[in-house]
Amino acid sequence: MDFNNNGYHMDHNQNINNNTGSPSYGYQARPPYAAPGQKLANAAMVLGIISVLSTILMTIYIPMILGTIAIVLALLSKGLQSHMAGQAMTGMVCGIGGLLMNLGILISSLMFIFSHPEILQDAARTYDTQFEIIYGESTEDILGQSLEDWVNETFDLN
Repeated sequence: MDFNNNGYHMDHNQNINNNTGSPSYGYQARPPYAAPGQKLANAAMVLGIISVLSTILMTIYIPMILGTIAIVLALLSKGLQSHMAGQAMTGMVCGIGGLLMNLGILISSLMFIFSHPEILQDAARTYDTQFEIIYGESTEDILGQSLEDWVNETFDLN
């Protein structure tokens, strides 16, 4: 029989203050457990999402760099586990998606430019004009050939 605790069963390893159920000062609460690689998975997810968003904003280098880092961090976060965390999978998918979208935009832009060389010729002519206005000498004087002439030779224009 327990005459000291008014009917409550008291384990010898647990101290109860004033029958309130709260542990005494001697017991510390354990910090929350973080799964191994969770911080890498979170970083992969954030970088993957930024990669997709920066692709939408029409940049070239940022999505390639961030997408690649997101994929690497997602793979590293897995470690020796048999499965990948949800955040790591999101980072992997967004990183790959950002890379593929960026690659598609880059290839289609280059195909458009090279299929319409007159646009490139106009840009080269504008460059030569602006170069001469800014520096006071033509590109032919400095480089030996103007950019417009180089574009005309490369694409067999004129």
